[in-house]
Amino acid sequence: MNFTKQAALASLLMMAATPAVWAQDSDSMVSISGFGTLGAVYHELDGAEFRRDVSQPNGAKAYQLSTDTDSMLGLQATVRPSTQFEATLQLISRSTIDSNYLPQVSWAYAKYKPSEGAAVRVGRLGLEMFLQGDSTDIGYANLLVRQPMVFYPRTMDGVDAELTRPLGEGTLRLKAMVGAAVGKLTYTDPYDTGGSHIWGALAEYSKGSWIGRVSSGQLTLNRELSGVQLDALKAGLAMTPNGAAVNSALSMQNRTANYSSLALAYDEGPLQGSASYVRIASQGWQDQQVISTQLGYRIGKFTPYAAYATARTDRSIIATGVPSGLSPMTDALNQGAALAQGSFKNNQSDLALGVRYNISRNASLKLQADRISYQDPGSIIDANLLTTDYASRPTRTMSLLSVALEFAF
Repeated sequence: MNFTKQAALASLLMMAATPAVWAQDSDSMVSISGFGTLGAVYHELDGAEFRRDVSQPNGAKAYQLSTDTDSMLGLQATVRPSTQFEATLQLISRSTIDSNYLPQVSWAYAKYKPSEGAAVRVGRLGLEMFLQGDSTDIGYANLLVRQPMVFYPRTMDGVDAELTRPLGEGTLRLKAMVGAAVGKLTYTDPYDTGGSHIWGALAEYSKGSWIGRVSSGQLTLNRELSGVQLDALKAGLAMTPNGAAVNSALSMQNRTANYSSLALAYDEGPLQGSASYVRIASQGWQDQQVISTQLGYRIGKFTPYAAYATARTDRSIIATGVPSGLSPMTDALNQGAALAQGSFKNNQSDLALGVRYNISRNASLKLQADRISYQDPGSIIDANLLTTDYASRPTRTMSLLSVALEFAF
């Protein structure tokens, strides 16, 4: 972690420490809270880098202990002038696509509650289309060090509305959201989802220790993915028999992705667990399907846990129509077309075993070991895959060790 990153993180820590004391004297109107993670990861897979998610351009290298991957700090301030109105601002400092820890605004909204069980929010909001989608960065609120599969975007500028009503012996919650996406991520080159239209809806039913949820949504991207190498590849593809079809598959502008999800969670006594299924579909792309499960059992201050997640996408691609072996240049073009199409796929599984120790009511320490297998990685950058024929790409395996001190205040 360099000096600039340390200074940015330290400044946010000081911001968090000072107002929290002041807020105790005026908590009827203003509240200050926060959360943080001090984490480190280590692995020994040559040529590979592990990222927490695709918002990070680089990751932990082999044989090097990395504190950038999971470490973060969040600060939240809420003002409640009345029982019907409130305004919330949340800042998060973490390693991002710009490789710095400068605080970013993740939430900034005004909330109106016209009646009990009804609420409308306007501003910058977290997206809740997936299980724990609005608490991905809050390590203390999650059983694992990190969610095995993270979906993007996670933030939007827009409006959402929520209605909660009793139903039978349980409670039904309905929510709808619409707005413009916020956030940068990395494919073959950095990509800004900002301004892309997004909407979503969910229905959740809770009864006793059980919660079930069904949700769906749609994202329409508003800009093209570009870069020096990608633009050169597209120009070369335009001269091949199937180049138009390949370039269409690589196009991002006006691309629509449809999300759908089913989730079930249980928390009673010492036992807690969840399972979810997610399907992402887009015209011209093979569907991506993700299954994720996790289970933990509290024994005093310790909670041993296990989790498994797998993402699968059909690996078929559109060939350029140029025969292999014609020339080194055309072979490189064929390989580039395959790799570029493969970058939009996700074939990766993650088995995690760990233990959480509750240091206090607001702090925990986690130790976690992951066994990650992949052909088309989502959270791993692997230079070895760039020199291998895409169709015969082998399955690679990474063993990852993580430690995380997590807290809330």
